[in-house]
Amino acid sequence: MPRTLAAAHLPDELVAAWCAAAASWFGPGRMPLPHAPEKAELALVDSPLGRLVAKRVHTRGLRGRLGTLGLARGRAARAFRLAAALSARGLATPEALAVVPLADAQVLVTRHVEGPHPWDFLARGGAPRTLALTLARELARLHAAGFRHRDLKASNLIVQGPTVAPSIVWTDLDGLALRARVGNRTRARDLARLSMSFESAAARTAGVRADLWPEVARAYLTATLKREPTAPELERLLTTTRRWRESAIRRHLERGDSVR
Repeated sequence: MPRTLAAAHLPDELVAAWCAAAASWFGPGRMPLPHAPEKAELALVDSPLGRLVAKRVHTRGLRGRLGTLGLARGRAARAFRLAAALSARGLATPEALAVVPLADAQVLVTRHVEGPHPWDFLARGGAPRTLALTLARELARLHAAGFRHRDLKASNLIVQGPTVAPSIVWTDLDGLALRARVGNRTRARDLARLSMSFESAAARTAGVRADLWPEVARAYLTATLKREPTAPELERLLTTTRRWRESAIRRHLERGDSVR
């Protein structure tokens, strides 16, 4: 039988109702997410718990089909467990409530978290430097807790709190992984992916200057090392992230993809 996962505090009848209704969430009456209306795999759902987000994760290949049947860990189930692990380590992420099965997919159900994405935060009056340093420190916390995120971009981050002291909510956990140790190469790759977003047209429109990135790298190293980085340490990180970022941007453009 297809496998259902649910948070311990949820009543069985509510989970059963979600299982029965999940397919309809993505039908003609789908309520799109305001920031991503084109993403048909995402839907807003009204429930007795308030507004939720449902993400349909299609099964691919043998492992994906086994995941739907509960015989292997599917992507939605993996994200469900990682969300709990993030929260247990004091890192903010939407609460994962359930994973319900469809015929060819799993649906991850999470609470809907209000808040702008980084460049929208700036449009609402946030300061680019304040946001950049917050992102650097929060990424250092993520790595210190043993997590890495392969898809760090503005659309996967939510900014909450006052403009003078914002905080970060980590979303879209497909790119997240929990490791015994996050090494220097992995740290640089995650930073490089984030720096791609800093190079996007949306970032420039929001007021992010190209010369802000060295401050991000310095703040990240300071939080990681618990001291000011030396000039060679900072230059090494900047060189590594710049090389990877430029290569990744080139691949995106060759495929016709936009940089976000």
